[in-house]
Amino acid sequence: MSRIGTSDNFVGGRLSADDRYELASRAQNQQRLNYPKHLIFVGVLLVVVSIIVLVLAWQSRAGAQTSNTRRAYELTQIEALIANIQTLEQSQSTETSQDQFQPIPDILSKFKQYARQAKLSTELGLPNQPKSRLMGNARLMTYPYAIRDPSLEHLLDFVKISTSQIPGLEVTDMMIKPGKQDWLLTITLSRYERTQ
Repeated sequence: MSRIGTSDNFVGGRLSADDRYELASRAQNQQRLNYPKHLIFVGVLLVVVSIIVLVLAWQSRAGAQTSNTRRAYELTQIEALIANIQTLEQSQSTETSQDQFQPIPDILSKFKQYARQAKLSTELGLPNQPKSRLMGNARLMTYPYAIRDPSLEHLLDFVKISTSQIPGLEVTDMMIKPGKQDWLLTITLSRYERTQ
């Protein structure tokens, strides 16, 4: 029980040391009670929950964006294949003498000739594992190359000359990597050829 305020505690109009200590501890206890600890806890909890929701939403968005990009790429590939098939069907029905899908038996020597025209510094070798895939009345021929040259312009000239001179030739995959003193062009050239 507190003795503050009784007349025997006042010495010359001042509180004793014990009374001052008791008064200070009561003020400190009241100050602790006045702190809104629950509001601080709720605020921190809301911030943590918001950060978690933000991270989950960001991951979901990144996954959806990757999926959309992949599907858009697949859609363009499918549209290109449909256009090629339609062109094949139209050319098959018209039977023109200048058919762009006629097989070219010397296509590899043409690639070498175009490499010389593009001024590549090294002789163009054979493609790395050329493939042939049968698709109905047509065959998809793919010619993968890995070409090194000090000039990026010459490499791109080779691609430009090849695709413009050989009818129906397309670039289906291309990657360019810089080296210390040269460029590496990894490319896959593809062409549909009639089987009949």
